[in-house]
Amino acid sequence: MGQGWYGAIGKLAIAALLIGAVLIWRAEAWLHVDVPLEHADVIVVLGGESGQRVIGAAELYHQGVAPKVFVTGSGDGGLIVRRLGMAGVPDAACESQSRSTYENAVLTKKALEASHPRSVMLVTSWFHSRRALAVFRDVWPEVTFGVHPVYAGATFTARFRIYEMGYIFSEYVKTLWYMVRYGIA
Repeated sequence: MGQGWYGAIGKLAIAALLIGAVLIWRAEAWLHVDVPLEHADVIVVLGGESGQRVIGAAELYHQGVAPKVFVTGSGDGGLIVRRLGMAGVPDAACESQSRSTYENAVLTKKALEASHPRSVMLVTSWFHSRRALAVFRDVWPEVTFGVHPVYAGATFTARFRIYEMGYIFSEYVKTLWYMVRYGIA
């Protein structure tokens, strides 16, 4: 390779690092939403993370936000239900077939629509909150949704960890995919 290629590759690498830095720096503003509800008919915990989401859902349940908890997601749904039980949340129901946020919404609607909930509080990770809320609102427009984003720490700088960078970049890609595939922004 000639000198020109090395310069071009170096410039591309610097540009990629700068774009990545901006995406990380703006992640909270672009990916995070917090839509509180004083009361909901049910709390829905999205699978994919079985620690902070369990804590967030249990706190909301014990604060009296909703009388029921429902878990959606394949893989860790059973674990989330067991951990909710250990946190004093009785009889959490679960669907364990969904493998995406869109399927979470579709299968949650199918499981819960017979009970005619008018309001649902979603519990998910902070970087997933905007897309999750948009998807559930799109799939089930007759229901009012809130979202309770959970964090690894108490403040953004404390909760932002290096391990989250992969999740953040993945969330940007998934958000773009959902815009193209489902028309959901």
